[in-house]
Amino acid sequence: MGATRNIWEDLLEDTSFGLFAIHSHLEDHTLAYALNQACAIRLSRTAEDLRMGSDASFPIFQWKDEAGFRDWTLVRNTGSVSGIGRADGLFPDEPTQVRRYLIPEKKEVDYFLKLEGEDRDQRVLTQLLAIPKVITAYNLEPAQLKSKQNLIF
Repeated sequence: MGATRNIWEDLLEDTSFGLFAIHSHLEDHTLAYALNQACAIRLSRTAEDLRMGSDASFPIFQWKDEAGFRDWTLVRNTGSVSGIGRADGLFPDEPTQVRRYLIPEKKEVDYFLKLEGEDRDQRVLTQLLAIPKVITAYNLEPAQLKSKQNLIF
């Protein structure tokens, strides 16, 4: 068990990427389109969502910039889980929605933009802030997040 933990911690330390937190009320596909326009990229929805355990899934938009040697990934911080109401609740047979977070310690963040590869510069932050419906955006240090392993995909 200890050896597995050490290998996992080494993997997390070796993985470096830029991470931006985005606050916006835009739908995920609308934000991806706005990012494509603002940053001259081509984010597209992946065939499969990011699955966390057996109950939560998060939509992902990716683009591999072959010329710039960068991988762009936009992921929503919230995912919902459908289920049946609790047996002791008021409506036990009605479907319910439970909200799950990709990064639970950053519940206020709507989206994360992850940049892997060469040249993770601050110009991207300026482009994010220029999008009209983005409330705010800022850099995050992935090493300081408790659930940083959720960003390894």
